[in-house]
Amino acid sequence: MSYDMFVQRFEQGDAAPMAGDAFLAAFEPRVDRREPQHSYWHISADDGGTANIYAALADDALDSLMISRFSVGAVLDLLVKFIGLADAVVLPPGCPTLLAHEGQRHHLPEELRADAVVVQAGADVERVLQSC
Repeated sequence: MSYDMFVQRFEQGDAAPMAGDAFLAAFEPRVDRREPQHSYWHISADDGGTANIYAALADDALDSLMISRFSVGAVLDLLVKFIGLADAVVLPPGCPTLLAHEGQRHHLPEELRADAVVVQAGADVERVLQSC
């Protein structure tokens, strides 16, 4: 899918850093190419799906992450795993914010709260993206 989604963590309405170990736990086993100078990671999932991820990992933290040109299926399962571990949310343009759990809603900026949706698997992400 030629579409960019951003991942961010929020605390009391403000952007907050995400744990680098959450990123490594979710994605590092599936990284097949890196270009550190561009903060680029290429992911290949078990089902043959792929994704481009842009994330600058510094001091064991990430400020944000962008996933681009991603396949549906296992790649989105990895994304959902990451947001759960990092207590982060996915911000798909033109769609509701995707939460890892309901407790995140009150940390979102006010304008993102009402339509936010909890996702528990990649299939949930696919359904939300198809409905936008």
